[in-house]
Amino acid sequence: MTNNQTIYLCDDDAGVREGLTYLLKKAGFRVIAYGSGPELLAAVDAAPKPVRGLFVLDGRMDPMSGTVVHEHLRAKGLGNRNPVIFLSGHGDIPAAVSAMEKGALSFVEKPHTEEKLLPLILQALELEEKWQVAARRRDFLRSMWESLTVRQRQIALHKAEGELTKVTSDQLGISDRMVEEHWVKVRDKLGVDTVAALATTIAELRSSGADLSVDGGLP
Repeated sequence: MTNNQTIYLCDDDAGVREGLTYLLKKAGFRVIAYGSGPELLAAVDAAPKPVRGLFVLDGRMDPMSGTVVHEHLRAKGLGNRNPVIFLSGHGDIPAAVSAMEKGALSFVEKPHTEEKLLPLILQALELEEKWQVAARRRDFLRSMWESLTVRQRQIALHKAEGELTKVTSDQLGISDRMVEEHWVKVRDKLGVDTVAALATTIAELRSSGADLSVDGGLP
């Protein structure tokens, strides 16, 4: 694990929590343990951003189940940045499987063992590093897109389709020269040199779920 990766463990059973903390620290991991979902979520809110590491959540806790904690983490934008592993009793497996369908990495059925959990932890930490790199790329692309004016976004979307300047100018009701002037600014702001590079950037933005809206005024 890297120096800034942490395992955030949440289990309301003190014995299980202490045992897992000991196991993980013995294996060389940095661990912070919490006794409830609200306690964990409050710590996440207060932690420096971006939050680095992964979450190990007990599926059945009071006053907030692990699946509800997972929903809150997703709402905070951590669903595609920080892997989640569930600890599940036999009766909790359907809920854990449902959570996996919503982005959780895996679950370990209790009683969990070192042989089951530690390989998953290593896999999750490697995955988290990749997710963080991808998330930084998404954030960067979105910030560049947001730097465009509405008219520049229109030009970018038309250009990305391989549209000729004359066609774009006719559709937008502006001159060819104005299209080209905006195109220069789009290239500068997005850091692209060609239409092909622009199309790739637009595709990345779309796949990340970015809002490519062109509503509003036309500065």
